[in-house]
Amino acid sequence: MNQLNCALCDIIITNENDTKEHIVPNAIGGRKKIKGFICRACNSTSGDSWDKELAKQLNPLSLFFGIKRERGSTPSQVFETTAGDKLKLHANGSMSNESPVFLENVLDDGVSTRINIQARDIKEAKNMLKGVKKKYPKFDIEDAFSKLKIQSLYCSDMVRMDFSMGGAEAGRSIVKSALALAVYSGIPTESCIEATNYLNNEDSEACFGYFYELDLVKNRPQDTPIHCVSVKGCDKSNQVIAYVEYFGVQRMVLCLGSKYTGEAISNTYSLNPITGEELELAVELNLTNNEIREAYQYKKIPSGSVEEAFEKVIPAGMKASYEKEQNRVVNKAIQKAFENCGAKEGEMLMPENIEKIISILMEEIEPFIMHNMSQSY
Repeated sequence: MNQLNCALCDIIITNENDTKEHIVPNAIGGRKKIKGFICRACNSTSGDSWDKELAKQLNPLSLFFGIKRERGSTPSQVFETTAGDKLKLHANGSMSNESPVFLENVLDDGVSTRINIQARDIKEAKNMLKGVKKKYPKFDIEDAFSKLKIQSLYCSDMVRMDFSMGGAEAGRSIVKSALALAVYSGIPTESCIEATNYLNNEDSEACFGYFYELDLVKNRPQDTPIHCVSVKGCDKSNQVIAYVEYFGVQRMVLCLGSKYTGEAISNTYSLNPITGEELELAVELNLTNNEIREAYQYKKIPSGSVEEAFEKVIPAGMKASYEKEQNRVVNKAIQKAFENCGAKEGEMLMPENIEKIISILMEEIEPFIMHNMSQSY
């Protein structure tokens, strides 16, 4: 059995320190894991720094597309609307105010006070009302409790999603993913010296660049925000080159090594992050060293190419968002309708119970229907 060394710190990998490493980080929807690549300590360190920064940069897209993680959920994030309001988008597709709203206005009579509150849930609303009671002892808190109501409202304004790509930390996560697939495919770590130098030395030159001049994915599925990692060990050019793409919009070419002496090897791992389904894609990595160097120098980003990449996948995000919200609203409405129809679980539903169920369903679903009708005009 061949001895395996950690691709980052070079210690011998044993049964005790071996770990499963995601080729595409779990935080952005990756599934495939490999062993015998890096040790447990390096997995933890790189995950907490490199992968964390990449996931942070791509979090708006993870929320927009509603990705499915193998474990955990996408963190909620606050975005600003075109009207200047701040709303928090959650992994289930719902939105809430960034913080509770408390408005206190003295009326024209100079004595009475009107208090308006907006809370994100019933518990928060009750705590806010308790605060009102402390300030105004005569306030009828029990009456206020009885009038609390959950209301679904939809934002009529556009949401701004600003995000950036790049930087050394996120860049090292990208290179690590390409190197992981290369090693998994049988390319020795020693043949990927440019990659290991970049991962282990802060002063080393980045070995990747953005590439939009050509679509290297030859059978790209329409309206699908793919994740893709592809590697090629070329026995003619002696290069180990790679391609990494996230969400269909972040596209990069890499040179992992320039002194490869093995047999020709190529491998691709790709998936649809919305469903988690693995895809069979063909990536054409017939790039010259000069083309790769120009990508490093930001010379392979034609005007409008990044915007074009976004335009091709935005419909998929809109569709996923609609379907997720539809399922959330319907499931919540059904649960509430049966819990409040007047019949106990297991009992036969009487006409009055059915009538109550229909009434609650329509009341709960109406905001969703009206919002989507308004968006159609």
